[in-house]
Amino acid sequence: MKENIRFKKSDDGPSGIILSFRMLIAALLLLPAAGWGQNPVIQTIYTADPAPMVHNDTVYVYTTHDEDNSTWFTMNEWRVFASGDMVNWTDYGSPLSLEDFSWADKNAWAAQCIYRNGKYYFYICANHKELNRMAIGVAVADSPTGPFVPPYDEPLVAANWGDIDPSVFIDDDGQAYLYWGNPNLYYVKLNEDMISYDKELGVVQEPLTEEGFKLRVLHAHKTFSWARSIDGLASHSVKEESTNTYYWYVSARDENNRKVIAVGKGDKAIGPFKDVLGKPLVAGIADEELINPTVVVDGAGKSYLTWGNSSLWYVQLGDDMVSYDKKVGIVEVPEDKKEWFVSKINGETNSTGKRYTTYEEGPWLYKRDSLYYLLYPAGGVPEHLAYSTSKSPTGPWIYRDTIMPVIEKGGAFTNHPGIIDFKGKSYLFYHDASLSGGNGFERSVCVEPFAFNPDGSIPRIRPTKEGVLVPAAYVDPYRRVEAETIAWEEGVETQKTTSGNIYVTDIHNGDYIKVRSVDFGKGAKTFEAAVAAMASGAKIEIRKGGLNGTLLGTLDIKKTGGEQQWKTQSVRVTKITGVHDIFFVFKGGEDKLFNFDWWQFR
Repeated sequence: MKENIRFKKSDDGPSGIILSFRMLIAALLLLPAAGWGQNPVIQTIYTADPAPMVHNDTVYVYTTHDEDNSTWFTMNEWRVFASGDMVNWTDYGSPLSLEDFSWADKNAWAAQCIYRNGKYYFYICANHKELNRMAIGVAVADSPTGPFVPPYDEPLVAANWGDIDPSVFIDDDGQAYLYWGNPNLYYVKLNEDMISYDKELGVVQEPLTEEGFKLRVLHAHKTFSWARSIDGLASHSVKEESTNTYYWYVSARDENNRKVIAVGKGDKAIGPFKDVLGKPLVAGIADEELINPTVVVDGAGKSYLTWGNSSLWYVQLGDDMVSYDKKVGIVEVPEDKKEWFVSKINGETNSTGKRYTTYEEGPWLYKRDSLYYLLYPAGGVPEHLAYSTSKSPTGPWIYRDTIMPVIEKGGAFTNHPGIIDFKGKSYLFYHDASLSGGNGFERSVCVEPFAFNPDGSIPRIRPTKEGVLVPAAYVDPYRRVEAETIAWEEGVETQKTTSGNIYVTDIHNGDYIKVRSVDFGKGAKTFEAAVAAMASGAKIEIRKGGLNGTLLGTLDIKKTGGEQQWKTQSVRVTKITGVHDIFFVFKGGEDKLFNFDWWQFR
């Protein structure tokens, strides 16, 4: 079994303050003048939907894996990485894949792992091949890095359309909760075995109220000056493709307190919208019927605004989308057309335009002191990150604020939050599309340190290239360090042997690995590495501080007899003391050079 990377702990108390200051100064001195960042934290593959877990002085982050050259959410496995310092991440490969679930056939989407009673429980979502919709499953392991095994051959939850993005949380009283959902928000109370839930309570749908999650449309209550009030939870935002214009249809009450339907016009799905009529679009029928406006389109491209309660009504909208055919007028849907209208309305139920509040998907439950925080990607699309709070893990929730605005430069149209506390600091995990070649379907996990405001609120957190500047610990180079422990790399990839060992491969001339904040103490004199090479001639340059930094030594790789024939090779190095970033720069011919398993200084 692979050894965990060892880190030197920082102390708490007054001496810890001195050490933290020393670490800050060291980190600032170690920052390269240009070129290297810390985000995204994984560069060997595309990763998304980070779910961090703190356990035994280590942070494990479980991610999804966007396949290369994806034009959709093509994801077949989950991955796990670990760090003891928040700047170097060790690749532990895939602990679980779609093939492990007999009922799943595609869409290995967001997941989360948690520890309880000596076991690790991994909650995933995937497409149920018989239901042909997403469902939530669970797998169990004896190690945080797997392998995980499902305890039975069926999903844990397969209740609704949109059963995705499970998030697990264990409260101080021992009660565990599983939240999930898009576009709705659901939860169950997990039983103590963590692989079943309270069937008597069942699946609970959390109300997405305006107070809890904020209306999706910007300045919704200020859109119609003539309106006494609006019902922003009963509306529909639609796009007119030919003009690239959005229209918002919403239930309202006029100055006489009559129920009406209003329409606004804007450039974005979430507004703000402009009142182009200065009056209601539809009025004059029974109040109880003027609810839930929905726009449907027939095969000829004609748009109809429909609404109703005990009965269904419609008007045929004009080409301008803010008027209707007055000759036909307001029509009650006849019996022979009801089935078509109902099917169209149901088809819009889960559409982006019918999502009334900012909650989108990807919930993350977190507790600080006696307050519960629910983080989530908020809409529309592109998503930003927001949060609500409650005095209970099951609500009612109160909307608080945006955490991270839409990432304009290098952002994906999705995002996904995860918060942890580690060694006295708080960290926000998220994903973007900033890795080379990245896009909305090839994303990458990032992390930012932050501090809660004195009142317990979460500040606005800016996505940065630098990420974590001050490490939470130093790397101990005098113990074996896995070669796949990486702060930054260029060109290399990782691979797993049949026995489960992860190593660095696909090494070519000019590729490199950077390891941050290595504490050499009083001095190192020798470097050794486990390598496998078909031929001699490649080299590892060991450099301090940068690609062109001080050359400490060069390990000349000798052939070992095969790509899986591992040999430990060593070289004397210039004595090095103190804390430094170390670069392993690979040199050789044009072909693939060698494989690299671990390294150590002596």
